Amino acid sequence: FTMLSLPGAITIYAGQGGEARVERLAWRLLYILIPSTLGVFSLFFFNIEKEYRHTFYSLERGIDLLVRRIRTTPAERIKAGAIFGNSKHLWISIEGEVRNWVEENWSKWEEDKPKWFDENMKAKIPEEWIPA
Repeated sequence: FTMLSLPGAITIYAGQGGEARVERLAWRLLYILIPSTLGVFSLFFFNIEKEYRHTFYSLERGIDLLVRRIRTTPAERIKAGAIFGNSKHLWISIEGEVRNWVEENWSKWEEDKPKWFDENMKAKIPEEWIPA
């Protein structure tokens, strides 16, 4: 969107009495910059193997991706990072599931002491979720 806002910025600059020389230079740069960027992006995108192109875009919202990752990831280290490495606002919709997961696994983590379950990670877990 930044590239698309450049014509508007140049027009505003000119409308406020900006130097004509600077305005002409800005338009020339714009005529070079936008097509060049589109060309490079197109070249990049079409050089990607077709089977991997779908990995560069998605209509899934970030919050939905995070919730899906939390629910489907079997690796506890990755799940814990996805939960406690992100804002609670992103996973508040499944807070009950997260709390149950922590309560069910806390004693196992305390006993096994996995590398990811360090003091930093423990500090991110709400105290009321820690079994007595």
